[in-house]
Formats: sequence, structure tokens, C-alpha cells
Amino acid sequence: MGYPRKPAAPNAKGKVEAKVHFSRLRINPNQRHFESLEHLQDWTDQRIKDWSTNAICPLTGKTVLESWEAELDHLKKFDHLPQPFDVAVTRPVGKDCLIHFEGRHYSVPFCYAGQMVEVRGCATTVQIWADGSLQCEYPRGTEQRLLIDPECYEGEATERVLAPPPLGRMGRRLQEIASTPVEQRPLDLYAALAEVAR
Repeated sequence: MGYPRKPAAPNAKGKVEAKVHFSRLRINPNQRHFESLEHLQDWTDQRIKDWSTNAICPLTGKTVLESWEAELDHLKKFDHLPQPFDVAVTRPVGKDCLIHFEGRHYSVPFCYAGQMVEVRGCATTVQIWADGSLQCEYPRGTEQRLLIDPECYEGEATERVLAPPPLGRMGRRLQEIASTPVEQRPLDLYAALAEVAR
């Protein structure tokens, strides 16, 4: 069994040196002529395949290729590739399901109210992570100071947090008005709102 090492320090376990050693002995292209990059790639792939079908994995006792193929059944699909980010902070989620980041407020799924979440500032987006997965994503650096995703307030209650009450007739009308650009809002929409308010 291996022992944990410092993050971003592969040299501590000799992995970098092992890769270099492997490359020099198994797939060193020196003193060889290749007609194209494709020819070089095919030759390299074949050399690695030949090695992996003969080398024995010390943990499984099977060949490296067999061990890798068996491991594929246990790997999970990664749906969201991580984006590079220049800021990563933890933020508390308020009772209103909002977090504060870079002068703006962002909504978070209500089940995280009262908990801490990780906020990442990416090149063009703000990502909110919790429980090891991406929960929300918003554009970064907008003129808006309050960014709300209505879906953050939907869903079933949890053992720790009650679900927000659903919108009533007035709330649904207000949401309909807010989602329509001002220049496209018909006057009868306001009249209907006034009727609901009676």
C-alpha cells in the first residue's frame, strides 16, 4: 500500500521518474525513421500495448491491460469537466439560499441553507460546488448584483431543511412579468395582476 504524499508533488513517489524511465526503455523513437506523425503514433501505441499485455500489475497479479480493463467497470462517468479557476473560496449559504461572492449574490439549492459551499471564479462563470458536484453556474462579472435560479427553490424537503412553499397566483404572475422583457409586456398582463391582487 502506498503512503499519501504532498499535493502536486509527484516526484515524492517517483512517478515522474518512472514515466521517464519507461519512455526511454519502451518507446524511445531515437534512431528510427517515421513517415508521418500517424506512423509515429501507431508505433508508440503498439509498443505500449505489447508492454501492457506482458507486464504484471503487482496489486492484481494480472497483466496491466487486464487490470486496466477490469477497472473500467468501476469508474464513474464524469459529466462535467472542471474549468480552470482563479478564485476558490467557501461561503455560507444564508436562510434565503443566497451566497455572497465578488459583490454579488447567487442563489443555491435550498437544501444547502445554513451550510458551507465552495465557490469557484472561472474565466466567464461562477460555479457553486457542494457534495463533490457542481450545483449551480452563473455568468461572472455581470451588471446584475442579484442572480437567482428559480430551480434552487424547488424540490422535496430534506431531513434538515423544509422545502420553500410553492408560488401562489400572485407569485406566478409576478414571475411571468419579470421573465418578459419590458418592451414586450402587454398591458393586460398588469391588469390580470391587479385582478389577482384583489
